[in-house]
Amino acid sequence: MFDKNGIEIKTGDIVKIEGAYFKNDNGFWFVENSDGDPNWSGRDHSLRKISKRGKISTASRNLCFWPIMITTNSWEKRALAKSWNAEHATIEVVKDIDRSEVAAHFQEEAEAMNERIKHDSWYYGEDNKETLLCKAIKAHYEGVAKRILAEA
Repeated sequence: MFDKNGIEIKTGDIVKIEGAYFKNDNGFWFVENSDGDPNWSGRDHSLRKISKRGKISTASRNLCFWPIMITTNSWEKRALAKSWNAEHATIEVVKDIDRSEVAAHFQEEAEAMNERIKHDSWYYGEDNKETLLCKAIKAHYEGVAKRILAEA
């Protein structure tokens, strides 16, 4: 997927959403998962809230998806929000926010895969499908962290 300026949105990018129906959906987010990631089966982008200074949010409502997913009990409000977002909501990749905490997040995710790789290698073998998937996920996270640090 591409942002409003034609820039491809990739895992690790920081994006700004504006014009969304619900105000909580507007703001700065970092892309945690994208279509094509080895650990992601969705076609959308999974986003986590981030501050203007690059600090990852720990608030209870710190998740979003692009295209924006609407979850409400009212079918009328859902239809209204969905059509509003289709017309007015925009996403833009931004580069002027510190991404060191985001890079550290992906490095921590890569390191967390070590135990799973060790476990799967022991129980299933080095060439097993699950072991190879875990290694691919770890390599993906490390690659995202390196790309972020190289762009900084």
